[in-house]
Amino acid sequence: MKRDLFSGSLACLAPLAGYSDAPLRLIAAECGADFAFTGLVSADGLVRGGAGSAALMGRLAGEAPLGVQIFGAAPDHLGRAAAIAAGSGADFIDLNFGCPVKKVIRRNGGVSIMRDLDLMERIVRAVVASVDLPVTAKIRSGWSDEERNFIEAGRLLESCGAAAVTLHPRPRSQGFSGSAHWEDIAALRAELAIPVIANGDIRTLADHAEVTRLTGCAIAMIGRGALGNPWIFREIKDAARGRPPRETGIDERLDTIERHLALMVDFFGEDRGVREMRKFYRWYLRSFDDIRKYRAALVIAPRARDVAALVAAMREELRGNGRSEAQEAS
Repeated sequence: MKRDLFSGSLACLAPLAGYSDAPLRLIAAECGADFAFTGLVSADGLVRGGAGSAALMGRLAGEAPLGVQIFGAAPDHLGRAAAIAAGSGADFIDLNFGCPVKKVIRRNGGVSIMRDLDLMERIVRAVVASVDLPVTAKIRSGWSDEERNFIEAGRLLESCGAAAVTLHPRPRSQGFSGSAHWEDIAALRAELAIPVIANGDIRTLADHAEVTRLTGCAIAMIGRGALGNPWIFREIKDAARGRPPRETGIDERLDTIERHLALMVDFFGEDRGVREMRKFYRWYLRSFDDIRKYRAALVIAPRARDVAALVAAMREELRGNGRSEAQEAS
């Protein structure tokens, strides 16, 4: 499994709370993502049998290998939760030691564990012992600029049996603001024998080329850069094969909106699927300034057929405005 996940892999879809459900993961896989992650799953929720936590592990046929990303602060709960995730069909388990969200930190989860590497060690050892699957982890540069301990954390993870480490190169105090410090990824990559997955501010093919060149990492984790642009995975694969980039035209973009909505409806049911899809429209259509009225209408369209009618109208209007099918829309 470790070889299947990491050998030859170039890019994966990041765990994105509220976004990286099965429909988006399937579309990313179809565009070339090598593997993906669930959104953040509470270990306590899984152990208690919470329906919401279990639902986050739902899958669609055709997805790429899937890591269930769990968080918590109790090693025994994390071990039991990992076993539950493995039983649900997870391909690997990912431990979150990087989330900076206050409600996670208040429960001593996420990046707060980087302030207690003894606890991190107990968690990783408990999870590795509980499953016969690869165990990976995601960390940040540290709690703050004064507490940058990602090298120490990475060494610990490797020594405890982690199969790979993802580094988001910002300290907790930076949140998602400013620029990612890719040089931290390079420093960690130089220290570890296991794969280091680069993450942070990778939004374009050029970003991917630069982060892999600078860090020496073979794999990049792409989050917000894939929202509304799952074709970034295709671009990365094409570039690696020496192929010229294929432009994403109007029809392909609108076809993907329709497919994404159909998957959301199939997965969640029509009412919820239509609602959940609304957050994606601004990402898919952010470059089309001349159809702002449609974006406003899409987020209040009550049924799938109403969305279909709006997409058809957009298609006609964009063609009427002289946009060619092959025109870049990114």
